[in-house]
Parts: sequence; structure tokens; C-alpha cells
Amino acid sequence: MLILIAGVTGNIGFHAAQHALAVGHQVRGLGRSPDKLDRSLRKQLESFVDSSSYFDIAALDRAVHGADAVICAYGGLPELHLDAQLLLFRAAERAGVKRYLAAGWNYDWRKIQFESEPIYDSIRMFHSQVSITSQIKPIHIFSGILVDVFFNRGGDKGFLPKDCGVWDPRKKSMEIWGTGKEKWFFTTEEDAGKYGVEVVTSADAEKGGFVSVCSFSNSLEEIKAIYEKVRSVTVTVNRNGTADDLYRLSAEGKNKDGRPGFWNWHRYEFHANCVSGVWNLEDLQNDNFPRVKATSLEEYLKTNPDI
Repeated sequence: MLILIAGVTGNIGFHAAQHALAVGHQVRGLGRSPDKLDRSLRKQLESFVDSSSYFDIAALDRAVHGADAVICAYGGLPELHLDAQLLLFRAAERAGVKRYLAAGWNYDWRKIQFESEPIYDSIRMFHSQVSITSQIKPIHIFSGILVDVFFNRGGDKGFLPKDCGVWDPRKKSMEIWGTGKEKWFFTTEEDAGKYGVEVVTSADAEKGGFVSVCSFSNSLEEIKAIYEKVRSVTVTVNRNGTADDLYRLSAEGKNKDGRPGFWNWHRYEFHANCVSGVWNLEDLQNDNFPRVKATSLEEYLKTNPDI
């Protein structure tokens, strides 16, 4: 298949392109900064379409022309998940594309209340809009939290303790809310890209729907133990409050900053949902995609010694 990857210069888009090429697909890239793309990878692309902005309609139309499938690997911003993605989706619609993987790779937002977590509202609104206005049925992947974000690896700095995250990469310590025994669901960016390709090229992709996959599921206490075993170090744990305490902090932030100021409080809501387990993944479908060998936490740590 010829797969268009929108956001191919991003982390998940890059890994999706690598896997698609490795298993014999053609890949076309779409993005604003072709220089950000690995040179060796760019040479293997069918083509790369430069886009001046997410509302560059002419570029979108060129990008989807002749494509068999589209993977939207836009970053996690509301304007990209809704405004930008709708424009890409409509271009795919005009081009007759039937296989469309929506931006996401997240927890199961169907289980939380609308407007409780603004980041997910945009994804839900996109899904709702296209479900009543288009014959294309998009696919959504639920995969928990990205491991790279959890550990603040590379440029992924959005889940530090100062942002109500867990892992402090400098101190090698953990901020634990709840008991620490609650299961979290994790997917590496590499596995996310691979699953994206396998899902959008699967036999049932044109039917759309929801797919739940992940690399591994561990409690924070298990993550501590595995890290200590692999690294032969001691991880310091700072115990905090409960999921209810996190929801309270989120509510206080909402009252203070409102929805426009969601960046100041939404991670409290995100963290609370992880501790409470309200949006946990169910009925994992990893076995449906045998070409993806899910990465364990041990394997991830051994291949990323910088963490």
C-alpha cells in the first residue's frame, strides 16, 4: 500500500514510516519541516509533500492523491487533533481514501466525561463530527501513556514532577499518588508507530472503530523495582495524596484558569484518571498484530541507557 503519514517528522510518524517501509509498503510524508526528517529515511520515501501550515489545502490535496491509507501522526495539541485533522480528513475524503487512522495513541477517552480533559475533547469532537458527516470510518488507537513521555525522554518534557508527572530524570526519583499498586498502561513511541501501520493496513481497517494495544502494563511500584534491577540503583519515592486529591487540584485549576488555561491544570486530571483507573484499557488486541513484538519495560530501559 501507499501510506501517507501526516506528521512524519514527529516521533511516532518517524517510527511508523520506518516500520511501513520495512514490511514492504510505500510511504509518502507530509510535514512543514522536511529538514527534520532523517536523511536516510527521506531517501526511501515515495515523496515528501511540504506544507506551509495545517490549513494548506493545496498541500493536503497533493499529499492524499493516490494514497491507499492515511496515518495522522499530528502532535497532541487540540487545534491539531480537531481543526487540522478535519482538514486532512476532508482531503482524504475528496481523494477517495477509505483507510484513515486518527491522531491519538492515548487512553480510552470514551470512558471519561466530556469537558473533563480538554486534550481529549478535541479527539472526541473530531470522531463525533465525522461519524455523522462522512462515509469514511476512522480508526482510533488506545495505547495508554507513551513511555517516552512518562520518562521525559529526549524532547518529551511534558510529564515532569513540576507538571504533576511521575519521573524525575535528574534525581531518578518518582512522585507516587495513590497506593502505587494501580496498573498503568504504557506504549513506546516505536511500538505506537508500528501498531499504527499494522492497524491501518489490516483487513478490517475500512470498517473503522477502536483498537486497544500497549507495550506493557505495570504498577508504579513494579516500575520502580524493574528500574532498580536493570540499573542497579535505588529509586527514591515521594508519596503524595490520592486520586481524589488530584481531582481536587484539577478542579481548583479549572476554577482559577478556566478552560483556556487548561495547560495549567489538565495534567492533574490526566494523572488522577491513571490512578483511579477510570479509562484503563480493556480487551487488548496485541495478538491481532503479530508483526509487532511489544517492548517490555526491561527491554526499553536496556536500549535507552540515557533514562
